[in-house]
Amino acid sequence: MGHKPHKKRTVPTATNSLQDECIRVQKVYDWVTDQLSVKKEIEFTDEQIALVETAMEDPSRRPLRIVCNAPETPPLFPLSGSEEEGEGFLCEQIGEKRDVSVALPGGGGFADAQLVDLLFTADMQVMVVDRNGEIVTEVNCNTSVLESFVLCFPNGTDLYVRITKIICRIPSGTVLLNCPSPTSFDLEVIFCVDIQVEAEVKLEVMAKFCSPRHNDLDYDDDDYHECPPIEFPEQCPDIFPRPSCDCSLTGEASGECDAEEDAGKITLYADICSDCSMTDSRMKFNYYDTDSSDGKRNFTYKATGFDQNTLKCIECGDGLKFIIEGTGVTSHGKHLDFKLAAVVDGEDQWFEVHLLNHRGETVYNSGMVEVEDGELEIDDCINFDDLKYKKKH
Repeated sequence: MGHKPHKKRTVPTATNSLQDECIRVQKVYDWVTDQLSVKKEIEFTDEQIALVETAMEDPSRRPLRIVCNAPETPPLFPLSGSEEEGEGFLCEQIGEKRDVSVALPGGGGFADAQLVDLLFTADMQVMVVDRNGEIVTEVNCNTSVLESFVLCFPNGTDLYVRITKIICRIPSGTVLLNCPSPTSFDLEVIFCVDIQVEAEVKLEVMAKFCSPRHNDLDYDDDDYHECPPIEFPEQCPDIFPRPSCDCSLTGEASGECDAEEDAGKITLYADICSDCSMTDSRMKFNYYDTDSSDGKRNFTYKATGFDQNTLKCIECGDGLKFIIEGTGVTSHGKHLDFKLAAVVDGEDQWFEVHLLNHRGETVYNSGMVEVEDGELEIDDCINFDDLKYKKKH
């Protein structure tokens, strides 16, 4: 989105003001986090079952508990010095990357990317302990999960894969009260993974590639050799980084629908661009039909995608008007597009929602809903267009 004229910002100029600099940094071409879950059935041996049942027959040792210990992973920060392999866990790429063409979220067309297979492995220790914490028996096992990731991973970049946390759960229950002992139990292991594609580049602050100086210092040499130009790895701007939002809409609010054909009460839940990023944005509303004679029914609509190109933040009185469009589905399974507008102007707040079918026809119109219960909040997001830099002449 372009520069917002509704708010002027100034940056104090210190004695050591900004000037053009070229720096060498690790540029992030893509960054993905995910949670990968794997389940495994662990079986006790006959000897282990005998030890467990002997302990359960002793009232002073009951109840017994199944305890799972996962390997300790390095902290999330700092990023430098992180290892793909640690004590009891390992993550590695399997095979070579493959070039693929993928559809972008929100109907943004297609983009070229790379597909990689990553293997995550951890050694788990499962113990049965009594009420005093003494170990009755233990089982050591290995768990692995193989997952494919679509990344912006062009030639010339490096792949960094980290396990930030390993979570161990026993869904079938951890307390053993009475004989007979179970012969097996289910173990679930969750890998929290952090994947980054990086390359060492030279940038001109703010975030622009800079070029080396020309070789304009002469020396006496009759030989001349033309050297190739400096070229950085090709970027994937359609994939990463995603653009930041111009403003955010959060809150829960309800009121009476103003439209004659869709009379009723509507409650809106919005968490859009809460951290100035469209990632993890959510929106839904519940419509309660107060006129049973029109044959309409109550329904819930949940957004499944947001079109950031439609996001607008417009000055409205002493406040802001937030506009966004996207796609979603109703509780009756109908896939419909939506248009949402909200205004926060001091104590006055209202919103309006339209739902449209695939032909672009409006099938639901809330009309202007004045907020009676709850509260909406529209916050301005500061981005690079809001900053003004004084160049040194």
